[in-house]
Amino acid sequence: ALLSFKDSVPPTLVPWIAGSLSGCANLLVGHPFDTIKVRLQTQPEPGKTFRGPLDCLRQTVAGEGFLGLYKGVTPPLLGKGIVHSVLFGAFERTRVLMSPDVPRAQTSIAVVTWAGVVAGWCSVVVVTPIDQIKAYLQVQYGSSQATKYHGVVDCTMGLVRARGVIGGLYRFWLPTMLEMTMMGPYFGGYEASRRYISDTTQRGDGDKATGSKSILAIASFIAGGVGGSLFWIFALPFDAVKNQLMTQSLEASSLTSSSTKNITHRNGDLRTIHQILSQTLAKQGISGLYRGMAPALLRTFPANGATFLMYETVTNIFAGNNLK
Repeated sequence: ALLSFKDSVPPTLVPWIAGSLSGCANLLVGHPFDTIKVRLQTQPEPGKTFRGPLDCLRQTVAGEGFLGLYKGVTPPLLGKGIVHSVLFGAFERTRVLMSPDVPRAQTSIAVVTWAGVVAGWCSVVVVTPIDQIKAYLQVQYGSSQATKYHGVVDCTMGLVRARGVIGGLYRFWLPTMLEMTMMGPYFGGYEASRRYISDTTQRGDGDKATGSKSILAIASFIAGGVGGSLFWIFALPFDAVKNQLMTQSLEASSLTSSSTKNITHRNGDLRTIHQILSQTLAKQGISGLYRGMAPALLRTFPANGATFLMYETVTNIFAGNNLK
């Protein structure tokens, strides 16, 4: 299908299309790991509900079946393509504006990194409502009959009825923006790793044309995993705070009155970023901000490897080239 209409697509639209398809690849590989990460981050007391990632996996599959790992998949399924389309499209547009007439392979890593930061900020308008709905659905435990929200539409309408569109879906845009700022290391790490792997593997290759496709495909996959790992190393503390913010009212409605005081403060309002940080650091130390790191890193390498491999493949199909 791509081959049939590639010549009619303006070059400026190619990153948006390739980004959309790369988002679908990312989701198919990575969502089960994301569910485990979010559940570890949002359990009321560390170690009481789940002893670790494997225990979370075991309990989820035992209690909800394999599809329990795909709870909350519909919002990113509907939005992942849009998110990655905006992310990669904004990245490429920003890179071109910062370094006109310079191919990406020759663009400085500093420019690539800053273009990634700007792209992350641009994606916040799409990422925030998707993450809000996804987080709510992911921390609903048990069968569908026992859950508060029964799907994306029900959850969205419930949030909008309770808080309005802005309060329900965009209330926590700031921690999302802080997290998405780490798209700088994501893109910068990918590009630096890809260049290093490509240069190293091809340096002694006498017939570069023969092996270039497979070598550069492998380089794209590995570099994608490196970029994704860098993103989570820097972004996970913001992600942990964001998920606690986004799910706290659901937790408060399901906890006992003695536990609820840890979710809300004296006037009954939801906790702020500062309060969550203070309470987490006081009770758990810095490690509390890195709960869920294991599933995040396990997920990020294959998921983002698939993301960039798909992106590079589609981009080069439209360009009429092999991976380069």
